[in-house]
Amino acid sequence: MAKRRGARSKRSAVQASRPVALRSTPEKIKLVMKNLIAFLIFFAISFIFYKVTSAGFLNDLFFLLVLVFGFVTLAFLIVWLVLLLLKAMRK
Repeated sequence: MAKRRGARSKRSAVQASRPVALRSTPEKIKLVMKNLIAFLIFFAISFIFYKVTSAGFLNDLFFLLVLVFGFVTLAFLIVWLVLLLLKAMRK
């Protein structure tokens, strides 16, 4: 019968993680503004096509696009406001 070895404790090399500092850099603000404007344009175009089309399938498709682009635009708006708040708190 084989000898049973004692249980070895396996410890992985755990490094202490540093807290992440949230910074509002001008590059992040520019990127968020660029994406906000782009999705706002997509939202407006989809909304116009939704109102103009009369075909059932296209009307439903543009309605879904309006919803998706609207939520993404709202998300970028919230991110932009948070970055501006972080920038104001830093000063």
